[in-house]
Amino acid sequence: MEKKIPIYYATINEDLAGLELKQQGIQNIALVDSPAMLTEWLMFDEHKQVEFKLALQEEQRIITAPVIIADLPIYRKIETSPNSGVFEEFYVVYKKDTNMKVLQKYMSDGNQKKVKLTHDTQDLSKGVYVFEVFMSDESRGISQPKGFDLPDGTIFCSMKIDNEMIWNEAKAGKVRGISLEGFFDLEKEIDLNESQIESIIYDLIKK
Repeated sequence: MEKKIPIYYATINEDLAGLELKQQGIQNIALVDSPAMLTEWLMFDEHKQVEFKLALQEEQRIITAPVIIADLPIYRKIETSPNSGVFEEFYVVYKKDTNMKVLQKYMSDGNQKKVKLTHDTQDLSKGVYVFEVFMSDESRGISQPKGFDLPDGTIFCSMKIDNEMIWNEAKAGKVRGISLEGFFDLEKEIDLNESQIESIIYDLIKK
């Protein structure tokens, strides 16, 4: 019999104030080799979506990727207390209405220049910045970028990469996506077995 794994919905706790409220939401964005959102980015030249092999003078050095895919269960495994050796497994889901609050708070907090090369460093990447963040929203006529087929309510991010080293690593496939760092409240929704969760993920992004 398959084990049950809890599903939590991420939320922004609007009852907090001061520093506690400021720490809620997206704090940093990191360029990663294995994005938690399970989808990679697109790289653009002046006219079209392109493969990684382009002459440098033809490139805009722009990447676009989903930051939070609406309704997608994201696997987490955390140690319950430091050095305990006991881990808790669960999935986190961001709903469309939560994503709108997350996006608005991220822009309001002005964290667009906080970009890391990996989650493992505290150093912000120089020559890399977010210049566009938006949420696909059919009700407002906002479509997702061409090349993606993800649920309505997904947050997308576009970055300009002027850093030569990071751009070369992107082209070489050493970094392949964008991942967020942040703090959210979690509200337990349901328990599902692994087969049910895999089916949800397949329906959302493996079409």
